[in-house]
Order: sequence, then C-alpha cells, then structure tokens
Amino acid sequence: MAQKGWKIILAAVFGGLALGIIARLWMRWISTDPEFSWGGTLGIIISFTIFTTTQATIYVLRRRLLSRSLTSVIRGVGAFFTLPLFTAAGAVMFPTVILASIAIWRKKMDKKVRIALLIISFVIPIIQIKEIGSDFGWNFITLGRSLLFILIYSVVILLLGPTLTPYVGNASKVVLTKRLKLILVAIFTIVVAFFVLKVFVMSSS
Repeated sequence: MAQKGWKIILAAVFGGLALGIIARLWMRWISTDPEFSWGGTLGIIISFTIFTTTQATIYVLRRRLLSRSLTSVIRGVGAFFTLPLFTAAGAVMFPTVILASIAIWRKKMDKKVRIALLIISFVIPIIQIKEIGSDFGWNFITLGRSLLFILIYSVVILLLGPTLTPYVGNASKVVLTKRLKLILVAIFTIVVAFFVLKVFVMSSS
C-alpha cells in the first residue's frame, strides 16, 4: 500500500507539471498580445504541480487515516494549496471551480441545490468563451481554445475530490477510489487534446 501511495503521488507530480505547461501555453494561445516571462510561466507550472501533488497526498492519506479530526486538518491543507491557482488571471475562475466542485463532491446536499450550483457555475465560462470568440472570431480554432479551457478546469474540479469530500468513515475510501481513474483519464485527454489541436492549427495555417 505504501508503495502504491508513492506511485500515485509521483504520477501527480508529473501530471501537475504537464497540466501547468499546457495551462501556460493555453494562456498564450488565447492572448491577443502574448507575452512571455519566466517568472509568470514558472509560477503557473509550480502552482499546478503543488496543487496536483497536494491532492494526491491527501487522497493517499485519506485512504489510511479515518479519524474525523485528522481528515478535517488535511482537507484544510488541501484548500490552502488550491488558492495559488486563483491568483492573477486565474482569479476569475474561482467562483466556477468552487460552485462546481461543491455540486459534484458534496453528495449529501439537496439534489436541487447541487443542480442550481452547477448551472450557476457555467456563467463565467460562458462569458470567457464569448470573449475568446470576440477576439478571434467563431471558428474551429476558437472551438479548440474553448475546449481546452473547459478540459483544464474540469480536471481541477475533479482533482478537488479529496479536499471537498466530507468525512464519512470507510465510505470516503470508495468515493475517492471511484474517481481516481476518471481523473487520470481526464488529464491524459487534456494532454492529447492539446497536441492534436496544435497540429490542427499548424496544418490549417
């Protein structure tokens, strides 16, 4: 079990690096005046890597520690290390990620409330996609930019499971385990989607 835990955490480190790099490249891709700075680039990559590594560590710990008080502490740590994702340009997506994550992961909430939160969480992404369309026109490349945007933040929402899933004893193990494969598939999909879209853009230009 210990060996498996380290493998999950190590995979999260590399997954975070990949996600951070793609998020940075996506930001350049949607910018009308793209600028490059090592400080900004490293900040984004490090933030994503810390986020994925923290969530993976919490996942591993929650598979072993079933105390309510310990679970509350590590969930607090998870929330703290999520905040760097929402600095600078990322701040605009904070309400969306929080509302969607609560709707997805807080299973004991009233179903109607969860649906309402999920619908409200769509407002900012729709505005952002509209702005991308206004800047670049409505075409397949804009569709690619928008799709990548949705995929990146979908993975962030999925990865917040270990932090947002409340303490429910042994049942929390089952909930977290069910989502692990989905999260890994989503990260892989983002990586593949990015390179496919870039190839498409290069071949059409």
